[in-house]
Amino acid sequence: MVKIINIFGDQYSGQAGKAGVFAKWKGRQYRRAYVIPANPKTTMQQIIRGYFTNAIAAWHTYHSIQRLVYSYLATGLVMSGMNLLVRRWQLAATKLLTLPYDPMEGVKQIASASSQNDDEEVPSTANPTTLTNKPVSIGSLVAGAVWASPAQELLIDIEMGDVRIPIAIDEIPTGANGVEACAVGDKLLISYTSGGRTITREEIQVLIAEETEFPAKATIGVAYRTAYYPIDFKSVVVESYNASTESYDQLESEEIDNINGQAYLDMSLLYSATDTHSYLSFTPIEGAKLEVTKVDTSFITWRRYSDANGYIPIAQTLEDETYDWTLSAGLYVSVIRAAQSAVLATRHECVVLTGI
Repeated sequence: MVKIINIFGDQYSGQAGKAGVFAKWKGRQYRRAYVIPANPKTTMQQIIRGYFTNAIAAWHTYHSIQRLVYSYLATGLVMSGMNLLVRRWQLAATKLLTLPYDPMEGVKQIASASSQNDDEEVPSTANPTTLTNKPVSIGSLVAGAVWASPAQELLIDIEMGDVRIPIAIDEIPTGANGVEACAVGDKLLISYTSGGRTITREEIQVLIAEETEFPAKATIGVAYRTAYYPIDFKSVVVESYNASTESYDQLESEEIDNINGQAYLDMSLLYSATDTHSYLSFTPIEGAKLEVTKVDTSFITWRRYSDANGYIPIAQTLEDETYDWTLSAGLYVSVIRAAQSAVLATRHECVVLTGI
């Protein structure tokens, strides 16, 4: 393959008779010989093509920040992030190794101060209701000590589609205004819209073997996550599927818009005037820099700055852990964490910086 250097600044593209084929790759123009590609369709060739197809299919399921981490990892390799995933996938598949995992992802909320708000009464019975303070730390909002509205079976933090179950669900509706104990085959399902997509009855969990309840997933670290996000506020419908009656029934869920400080009950028309919420709010820092490197190296695997709400999305791969992690902002003491796993490096958290 011959690179083209033209003193007149001309750029070529496509086939030039039988003399060669001109193209550009990563901003570099090159010329290669014209050949008619062979396609013997051998068994091994078909297997390799299958690996390639599967890798591309996986890439198209990734969110934008998951793709971005591969772009960082491809720096200096003269290839795209997608090419890097395909190469890793093919290598693992041909050697019967574990295929690449989906990159871990999360949100860091950068703050100069935080405040715990306990048993804050809803300001009105409107639905949605607006909290007194915002933004809210992801995963922190729960029902307060007083709650008269129907119990929230699930809590949905819409920013990244985190679905929390505050208390284990051991009974589901029977479809005839009654309830019965959960049993094998029962399901929790969620429908919602996200960025123009309409998702219908995405499976959250199905009971198998001897399971008799949907276990509590009260914290963000163990919460379920929807296939697409962010979720459009006020678009969620959570349902149970009763395997014995083959019926679907909506469950009460509460959507939480942490940035705008709003909460919405998906079934109730209004909140009760005595309902209370408890949550952590914070004072955001804009322009804080998060930089992640491979441990004991200077190779950068992530670099982003916080927005006006103090948000920094982050993704990292399990295959490239561990990581060193540095968060800095003007007039604040930097936070440094060494030897972080992908899970720790990307977990949702509110990081409060101390002023100098």
